[in-house]
This record gives sequence, structure tokens and C-alpha cells, in this order.
Amino acid sequence: MKYRIVALAALVLTTFAPAAWALGKGTSMLAIELIHGTADYADKLTAGSGPGPADYITAWEHSEGGFQAQYWYMMSEDYALTLTAGFGSFWETDKPGQGAVAGSPDLEFNTNSYNLRIGGDRVGKIGERTIMYGGPGIEFWSGHATFKPDPFAATPTGEYKNQNTTRIGLSARIGATMLIGDGWGLTTHVGGRYGYASTEEDGAKATWTPSSIEASAGVLWMFGGQ
Repeated sequence: MKYRIVALAALVLTTFAPAAWALGKGTSMLAIELIHGTADYADKLTAGSGPGPADYITAWEHSEGGFQAQYWYMMSEDYALTLTAGFGSFWETDKPGQGAVAGSPDLEFNTNSYNLRIGGDRVGKIGERTIMYGGPGIEFWSGHATFKPDPFAATPTGEYKNQNTTRIGLSARIGATMLIGDGWGLTTHVGGRYGYASTEEDGAKATWTPSSIEASAGVLWMFGGQ
């Protein structure tokens, strides 16, 4: 009787326990993730220019959130080519208070961006259900910010949209994936970005070298490795 109970328990555990992931050449993984990052901009509003053409533009940064798709293709047993594409944004609305002039409008501010990354990760298993990964990459980022109403307008109407900033740089990250079910799990990483950014407005130009921390977390699916 005792042996039958042990055998039955082993059968149940084998049936319902998550399958181990078998990494190898040709295996691929796809993750859909929420992201946290930093957006970089430069415009005449920050530089204190008037309503006419910009005399100077000045750089500034702001946090952004969003989502991305990340893909790994195992080139060998422990090395993967990685491709990433993502979108970032931020929204803010400020409503007038008691000290504002009657009829004052809401102040709205938003940012939008996209990024592309290609890199390589060293990949290794820890136990049967955990994968660690990390490595460098090259990233392209572009985005702009919008202010409503136009802060340079004589009346509170319209909008002011600064020119797109482009940023090219290096990135490095380290992350982990945890198996939850058959062929899928949760993944997260944290990394750093180090780049060169530039933008122009009304003939004025700003260039700078931003750096920031970024992170992501999401769901991952594995193909061809079990």
C-alpha cells in the first residue's frame, strides 16, 4: 500500500509539474513586456526662448513607460542573438486651482517614442526552471514631447510640439526567466543605456551624451527547445 501511494504521488508530480526547458542551438524565445526608461528631449521652451524662432534649445529628460517585444534566437548552446522593438509614453494633466484666472484651461503634457535594439546575450540555465541572461547591444531611440495649450501663443490655444530627438547608444543588461508552465514563464531584466543624442529646432541645435537605467518585466514563450 505504501509503495502504491508513493508511485501515485510521483505520477501526479510528473504529470502536473512544469516541464524543464531544454536550451540549444535553434531554440527561440519571445517576450511581451512592460518597460521603464528615460526619454531625452531638447527645445526652446526649456531654454527660455520667446514665441519667435528659437535662439537656443536646451536638453532635458523625463521618465517614460511603455511596452516592447523582445526576441532571442539561440546561435549556440549558450549564446543568443536578440532583437527588441518598443514604444514609450508619458501623460500628465494639470487642472487649474483657486489661484488661476477664471476660464484657465487644463495644461496637458505628453511624450511619445519608439526604440529598436540588436544585441547578443550569454545565456545559462540554473537548475531546471531558471534561465539567466545578459549582454550588450546597440540601440536607436527617437521621440518628441507635446504641450497643450501652446505656451508661446498669445491666447491659451493650440499646442507646441518639440522636434524629434534621436539617440544612438550602447546598452547592457542582465536578466532572468522563471518557468511557470509548459513552454512559458515570467522574465525580467535591468540595464543601463549610454548614448549620443541630438535634435534641431529653428536652426538651433543641441547635442549631448545621456545615460540612464532601464528595466522590463513580462511574459515569455519558448519555441523549439523542449
